[in-house]
Amino acid sequence: MPSKEAIQKLIAARGAGIRAASEKRDVDDLMSWYSKDAVFTNVFNNYTLEGIDAVRGMYAHVYKAIPSFKISDGGATGFTPEFVAAEMTCEGTAAVDLPQMGWKAGETMIMTGVSLFWFRWEGEGDEWDGSLSDEDVHGWKIIRERAYFQFTKQASE
Repeated sequence: MPSKEAIQKLIAARGAGIRAASEKRDVDDLMSWYSKDAVFTNVFNNYTLEGIDAVRGMYAHVYKAIPSFKISDGGATGFTPEFVAAEMTCEGTAAVDLPQMGWKAGETMIMTGVSLFWFRWEGEGDEWDGSLSDEDVHGWKIIRERAYFQFTKQASE
């Protein structure tokens, strides 16, 4: 069993990788963190997507509509490699009108909330040995995410 310290370092390294991919708006990089059978639920908008193709499509659409994005990390809590709760505030500017959200192009969107992540080891070997190499950190894949966010907006200047 890996040490508590190794698990905390794993959680931090995975979070940094996922955050970097999201802020770069790199769908392929972000999808490299998801399992092929991942399930994503947006609780606020009441929808669930199943499978990496559906999740990829959603992120590609979101990244095009909101091309600039910054995550203020409020912290991640987890005691096992398999589950993490991450608090965050996110800010981005809409590039297009988003009438379903009540936003116009140029408005800044603020999201505050929590994402719950469930991970599965899909790396080399039967189980994670506690290694924190890039390959082993990336061997953990998101199998389920539940996003709980409240949205607000600021008028463009």
